[in-house]
Amino acid sequence: MGGVSNTQNYFRAGNSAFFAGRGTEKKEQGNENIKDIIERINNAGEMDTADKMDFIRMRKQEIVEKVKRGETEPSIPIGAASYTMKQWSKMMRSLDKTIDDMQERIRKDEEQQEQKVKKKREHTISDDMLFQLLGTGKREGKSIAEGGLYYQITGEKRFSQDNDYYCIEEEGGGIFSITNKATGYTYRFAEEGCLLQTDKVSGRSFLISGGNTAMEGNIMVADDTLKSMLAHYFGKESLTEGELTGFTFGRNAATGIEIMIPDGMKGKTAHILFQSKVDVDAYNKLVQTYKVKYPNLVQSDEMAAFYASIEIEGLCHRTNTGILYTNADGVSYADENDAEKNWFILFGTQSEENYDMLMDMMEELIQNGKDVSERQEWERLFDKNKLF
Repeated sequence: MGGVSNTQNYFRAGNSAFFAGRGTEKKEQGNENIKDIIERINNAGEMDTADKMDFIRMRKQEIVEKVKRGETEPSIPIGAASYTMKQWSKMMRSLDKTIDDMQERIRKDEEQQEQKVKKKREHTISDDMLFQLLGTGKREGKSIAEGGLYYQITGEKRFSQDNDYYCIEEEGGGIFSITNKATGYTYRFAEEGCLLQTDKVSGRSFLISGGNTAMEGNIMVADDTLKSMLAHYFGKESLTEGELTGFTFGRNAATGIEIMIPDGMKGKTAHILFQSKVDVDAYNKLVQTYKVKYPNLVQSDEMAAFYASIEIEGLCHRTNTGILYTNADGVSYADENDAEKNWFILFGTQSEENYDMLMDMMEELIQNGKDVSERQEWERLFDKNKLF
C-alpha cells in the first residue's frame, strides 16, 4: 500500500457521493458580471496595435465626411467640449502625426525584436546539438538532477535483489516491484518517470512513481538499505537523488501513521506511508473498528478498508452514532441507524482553505463539548463565519 487509496474515486474529481440528504449550499454570486467583463476585455484584446490605429483612422474619417456633407453642426461636440471646423482640422492633423509616429516606433521595435530573435537563434544550442556533442540532452540532465532513475540506467540487464528486508524483482516492460518484508506490501514502479528524492528537512528519501498527477502511482520510503539494493538492481554503485518538492507531511493521531499530501490536494486525498509492522497492525485494527462499530454503514471488508484509509487521510471521523465526513467540498454526516438523520453542508467551490476552516470549526465544537454530528452546531458556526 502507501500509494493511491480508493479515496480518489470520490474526491479527486470533486465527487460528493458521500453527501446524502437535504442540505444548504453556499452559492457563488456575480459570476455572470465577471464573465461579461472578461469577455469584453478579451474581445478588445483581439486587435493588435496596427488594427487599433486603423480603427481610429476609420472613425475619424467617418466624422470628417459627416462634416463635409453638412450632416453635423459646424461646432463638433466631443464629451463636454466642442470644436470648430478649424480646431477640428488642427486636432486631426495632430492625431495623424501621433498615429504616424506610433506606427514608426512599432516598426522599429519589430525590427529590433527580429534582430534579437535571429541573434538568439544563431547562438542557441538545441537538444540535438547537445546530444551530438556530449551524448546527453537537457531533459536528461534535468531528470537526473531531479533524481530520475530512467536516465541513470546504463544497460538493459537487471539484477534481482533479495535480503531480510526487501525483495526487488523485474516484472517486464520497464516495470519493477519492491516488496517490503516488514509490512508485507509490494510496490510497483515504472522505470521511466520514477524519482528518488530526499526531503531536506528530515533527510529521508522517497521513491516516487511517475504519473500525470501527484496522486498517480506509489510512494515508498527508501532507507539506505533499499537505496543500495536499488542501485545494484540497475547495475550501478549508487543513484543520484533529487530534492523532494510538492508535498507536505501529516500524521493521523489515532494510528500514528504518516501521510504525504501533494500540494493543492489537502482535504481531497493523500498518500499513506506504511513504514513498519506497527503501522500495518494499527491500520488493520482501525479497519476492524469500522466493521464492528458501523455494521449498517460498513457492510464489507473493502468498505471497512476504505473508511480506515480516508480517516488516516483526515477525510472522515468516527462519532458515537455515525460517520462525519470533512473535505474540500464541505461537511456531511451519515447516521449508523437512521438515514433520516443524514445531512450535508456544501461550499460553492473546492479549496484547501475550506478544509482548513472545517477543521478549525470541528476543533471548536469538540473543545466546547458540542456534538459534531449535529447539523445545527455546524450551521451556527457557518453563520458565525458568514459562510452561508
